[in-house]
Amino acid sequence: MSDSPATISNPAKSRLKAGEPVLVFNVFESLRPSVIKIVKETGYNMLMIETEHVLHDEYNLTNFIIGARDNALSPIITVPTTDRILVSRLLDAGALGINLCHAETDEQVDDMVRWMKYPPYGERALFMGANTDYRDVDAEQYCREANEATMLVLKIESALGVENAEQLMANEWVDGIVFGPGDLAASMGLHGGWQHPEVLAAMESVIELALARGISVEPAEFPADGGEYARQRERGIQIFGPTRTTEYQLLKGAAEREIAVYR
Repeated sequence: MSDSPATISNPAKSRLKAGEPVLVFNVFESLRPSVIKIVKETGYNMLMIETEHVLHDEYNLTNFIIGARDNALSPIITVPTTDRILVSRLLDAGALGINLCHAETDEQVDDMVRWMKYPPYGERALFMGANTDYRDVDAEQYCREANEATMLVLKIESALGVENAEQLMANEWVDGIVFGPGDLAASMGLHGGWQHPEVLAAMESVIELALARGISVEPAEFPADGGEYARQRERGIQIFGPTRTTEYQLLKGAAEREIAVYR
């Protein structure tokens, strides 16, 4: 083992491994330095950057990822596919993890590990740029540390994903589980029924499996107050924050509260 300084670190993953909570801020369109600074100042640990439903200019996305890392935030990217080129380029641009939406099969998870991890665990090709903060580092040390630092999160949002949850989590490189209750409800024939008892029960079944395996997971419903947060933390839940909300929904909510007095 080398005594050299670490070549890469993932603050959010380190918190999860230590049993601490991680607060996640979801970003769809606003790839601005101000968003990074506000998210950091308000106490979040991770930026989850959406690419399933929106288009991003690659230049701005790279700048946003680098800015997040420079502010000790962990940027992970939500992707709709296990495509090697997409995954490789995002990680080489500095992303510290991938959030695979519509995770349903162990083949998908195996593919993600193949493209995210360096040999002997995967087939990720070596590159040193934004992912190493543009430093020349020891390749053996970097590959070893990058394999540990990069985070694989699975987004369960279909009945099939719930059904296959145990085999999805059997892969040792799965770090976390989040949910897409809107699509999950639709796949169960309950369009718009995000809080339908059957949808909540489906998520709860996955949560129980994750907790039993020691895999970080978010709650079926996020806490409405400090007491509920404490109970969820005591249960073992670690992932919190507006992971199912866009930044423009948050902006709209704040704007509506401010204007309410004038109506």
